[in-house]
Amino acid sequence: MRRWTFLVFCLISCCFPSENIAQENKTGSEKARRVVALSSLSADLVVSINPDALIGVPGTSLTNQDSRYSGLKRVSNGRSQPSVELILALKPDLVIGAEGFHSRVLSSLKKLGVPTLAVKVNRWDKLEQASRTLENKIVDSDSIQSKLSKLCPSQKSSKSTGTSVLILAGVSPKLSPGQQSWSGSLLDRLGLVNATKGLPGSSEFSGYITMSNERLLAIKPEKVLVVNPSGDATKTVESLSPFFPGLKKTDFKVMDYYGLINPGSLSSIKKACSNLSDL
Repeated sequence: MRRWTFLVFCLISCCFPSENIAQENKTGSEKARRVVALSSLSADLVVSINPDALIGVPGTSLTNQDSRYSGLKRVSNGRSQPSVELILALKPDLVIGAEGFHSRVLSSLKKLGVPTLAVKVNRWDKLEQASRTLENKIVDSDSIQSKLSKLCPSQKSSKSTGTSVLILAGVSPKLSPGQQSWSGSLLDRLGLVNATKGLPGSSEFSGYITMSNERLLAIKPEKVLVVNPSGDATKTVESLSPFFPGLKKTDFKVMDYYGLINPGSLSSIKKACSNLSDL
């Protein structure tokens, strides 16, 4: 239960680099040549824009399994906060962090005169905005706008009435992403209908709705996506089945946390969009 609460909190406050791509203190028009990324997604954006500019990354499951980051200094380990000392030792001219989760580290660096950028990608348009901002700030940058479009081609006009999809990003409590979330924006981009669209309510996590048993019984989704349950996926689906008597086992699908709930990386986004397109 605590793992689920942490994962969603991580999504909201830390792992998403929104752009209020503000909170920066880089002066002048000089572009960055030595960039440290504090999140896996910002690292992926930088290495796609100019791999030679990236000098430091977080030590996460995504970066540690990616050969593009071999040889690069890790400035954090797992879910821990980045080390200011390790970052300073790299002598960066730009440090990119997630708005909220990395605010304290970025503030400390800013006071020491290190240029910083706080970003937050909680919708598709924020991802595009983040990439454009980084393209403008990093030396010898390549545009990746077309690459982003290919990750998740918009299908809004191809489906008159999309499939109704319920996403459950937690089992206890049962949390479902609303329209103002990364997941909600993916559904919208792919012409799918968010089953919780228009539902009132909220939760302690911005952009998410707490789904009571009564609410689960009231909505009529055509597909139910369960995001990598911490326990047995089969048992989780079985526990949800009574709420949706009209659905078959094939209407339930287990999805990865990265890509659908937390963007994570460009490859995880591509995988999530591919799975959603198959619904």
